[in-house]
Amino acid sequence: MSSNVLRVSTEDRVTTCVLSRVDAGNKLNGELLLALAGAVREAQADGSRVLVLRGDGADFSLGRQGPELAGPPTPAVLNAEFARVQAANELVEDFPGATVAVVHGRALGAGASLAGRCDLVVAARSARFAFPEVPQRIAPTVVASYFTHRLGRTALLDLLLTGREVDALEAQRLGLVSRVVDDETLDTTVAKLTAELAALDPDVVRTIKSFISTASGLDPRTAVRLGIAELVNQMVDQAGGER
Repeated sequence: MSSNVLRVSTEDRVTTCVLSRVDAGNKLNGELLLALAGAVREAQADGSRVLVLRGDGADFSLGRQGPELAGPPTPAVLNAEFARVQAANELVEDFPGATVAVVHGRALGAGASLAGRCDLVVAARSARFAFPEVPQRIAPTVVASYFTHRLGRTALLDLLLTGREVDALEAQRLGLVSRVVDDETLDTTVAKLTAELAALDPDVVRTIKSFISTASGLDPRTAVRLGIAELVNQMVDQAGGER
């Protein structure tokens, strides 16, 4: 379901969504967020095993672009706007297969947050990440609500309070990025990675993603007990299927 703001393609059980508001730095506006949400739903319904997010042009995404308003913003308008943001984010988070963000250029604010919703973030060596809202007199509480579970408090506050850009290697050290590759090998690396992910058993991928989400909210011993129970169930099911 490609559109003027989002290009979508599917091949070998891999669906790729390319943010395509190049003149606006791929900023996430209402139209793009709705298109992305629809594309993710369709990919899941069609049985895609891997979802890839990329950006067209020079950057992944320069953040969120709010609606054009004739007057002062109202709570109803703003709540509807952020509902669109969160709907797209949650659909990416909840996609049952593997998800991969491919970042080149800059990923700023809501753009960096969208990339971070993916299971894996592969960044070109030249990529840059930043959360510039606080210096612009905006407290990015939506972004913080997610990354408080992903990054340490000190690292997160450093990024948020300064708004500074970090390169791909520092982003990897902080936990924003999974892999850093040379710019010229980005596409081949992603192609190889997505082919490997698409070949995995989708039930196993779904199980481990679901378990990690659940276990992250449990104390270690409870998480281990749950892990043992889940693994036993898997082994029994697999043995039954082999008979």
